[in-house]
Amino acid sequence: MVNLTEVSIAGMIVLAVIIIVGVYLTVRLIRRSKSGREIRRFNELVKHFIESDDIPVFLKDDRLKYLFVNPPMQEIFGEESASIVGKSDFDLMDVEKAQQQWNSDKIVIEQRTFATDELMWEGDLYRLTKFPVALDNNLYGVGAYVSTATRKTREKYLKTLLALDDGVMILDQDGKLEVLNHRAEMMTGWSTEEAQGMHYKDVLILIHENPEAMLIDPIRTVFTTKQTKELESHAILLSRTGENYHLEDTVIPIKDQDEQLSGVVMIFRDITAQKQKNKELEYQTFHDSLTGLYNRRYFEEEVKRLDTERNLPLSVIMGDMDGLKLTNDIFGHDAGDELLRKVSDVFKKVCRADDIIARWGGDEFAILLPQTRHLEALNLSERIRSNLEKEEVKGIKGEVSLGVATKEKIDENIYQKINQAEESMYTEKTMGKGKGKEETFKIIVNSLYSEFPDEGKHAKRTSELSKKICKKMKLPLEEVNKAGKAAYLHDIGKVALDREVIRKSEYGEEEGFMEMQQHPLIGFRILNAFEHTVDLASIVLAHHERFDGSGYPQGLRGKEIPRLARVIAVAERFDAMTAEKDGRKAVSQEEAIWEIKRNKHTHYDPDVVEALEIILQEN
Repeated sequence: MVNLTEVSIAGMIVLAVIIIVGVYLTVRLIRRSKSGREIRRFNELVKHFIESDDIPVFLKDDRLKYLFVNPPMQEIFGEESASIVGKSDFDLMDVEKAQQQWNSDKIVIEQRTFATDELMWEGDLYRLTKFPVALDNNLYGVGAYVSTATRKTREKYLKTLLALDDGVMILDQDGKLEVLNHRAEMMTGWSTEEAQGMHYKDVLILIHENPEAMLIDPIRTVFTTKQTKELESHAILLSRTGENYHLEDTVIPIKDQDEQLSGVVMIFRDITAQKQKNKELEYQTFHDSLTGLYNRRYFEEEVKRLDTERNLPLSVIMGDMDGLKLTNDIFGHDAGDELLRKVSDVFKKVCRADDIIARWGGDEFAILLPQTRHLEALNLSERIRSNLEKEEVKGIKGEVSLGVATKEKIDENIYQKINQAEESMYTEKTMGKGKGKEETFKIIVNSLYSEFPDEGKHAKRTSELSKKICKKMKLPLEEVNKAGKAAYLHDIGKVALDREVIRKSEYGEEEGFMEMQQHPLIGFRILNAFEHTVDLASIVLAHHERFDGSGYPQGLRGKEIPRLARVIAVAERFDAMTAEKDGRKAVSQEEAIWEIKRNKHTHYDPDVVEALEIILQEN
């Protein structure tokens, strides 16, 4: 045992810092986290402080009965742990000593503060440093250590403290820096040698994460109150090297044997990654990941928040995109996503900063407009429509049907207004059905044939030849005209293919052929999307079927293949062989008809081939 009088005041201060910080971190780690890294740190602290072979440590519950005593503490009492745990000081010592300990214990529990006491035991005087410990039952007990450590032991624990992953900074009573551990050096950009003796404000540059808010100086607060101060994670450390660290920090007072403040120790950790992750999670919780607009969940929360008298009139705009399904069907979801983003950007551009714009559903939007009259909301709708006319993807415009409703009086139901806006939107969508769609269709056709003029020429020639074949087969005029329209559009599905694939032959086995086989399906979807072409869709879908069933995409055979599709198959193949395209030489009409006749009954309908042959002979 080391008598109290043999321990220097300076040594006691260092020891106090080490043990207080150690036990503080232990309790904090138990309560706050179950991560593997922090559990390992907790175990390390238990090993060094709680299970120490040098420093006597004990813990009492909220009734001041012993919960734990380590081996050095058992040596002081001269009793085994089993004879101490569950008892109070009144069971272990005379009433006067027990009352003295009880008094200081009560101060610790009631004021949640540190306290020191002395105990004369078996001829030796011991100094006890006591501190509050949170228990599992949400009450507080008392932890304590007894100052009997040697200088060697103190140095060992100082090394342990300074090796912690958290930053540790020890200041003297004037706020001047004494020690920085490695983590603190790294985060501040100062070494202990450079910073020693400097005022902490010249080393620890802290600002509030909110530029408009003031940060309360935690160190100054502790110097003033002499109480431990733990702040929420809103401080940012500006490093000397230019790095910024979001901090979670705690400042603990250091007191001498007369309870006078002799310095502070600050423990801080870098939570930048955690803050960023929390920020991302919060963003994902309330935003649509594709468009960056608010999601429906956030919109509904804002409806509750903004539904107050001071926000009246409160207007709502509901919108439904008209071209999204068409874009997805024709060009795929990547193009549909691009169209959604363009429409969303228009909403952001036109609306005010305080307006709440949300993606309500797949192709639906909602806008909440505080302090906005009905006429103003209508004008905003018109500006949205006007701006959307300039946006398109693959020729499909980002048209949106919009409905507006306004809550004028406080006793009106905002949810009824949202329903009214939706009804108005659907009315506009129904009334405008088909309007502008033919123009959209022309844009789609033109986007293919203007970029690939040979495709347009091929389409026209195939259309004319298909009509001639139908006439020679004595089909009704209605069928002749339908064949001409379908033939002109038979390759419209190529508009959604990769441009390099379009330049390759649709009859070869070269790379891209599998993608090329998709164009009848895409063409079918395009033609099905417009009322004036829906009767052509099944013909275009089947124009690459073969008479023997070896074609695509459905593997139809014989008369299962629509008759006009059988006509187009012959006409477009004949034209493809007899016209130059992308540097490929044309073959003669004689060679072309010979090749087609060679494949009748397998690739082509014999009746159609015969009609073509007669036309060529007559010409």
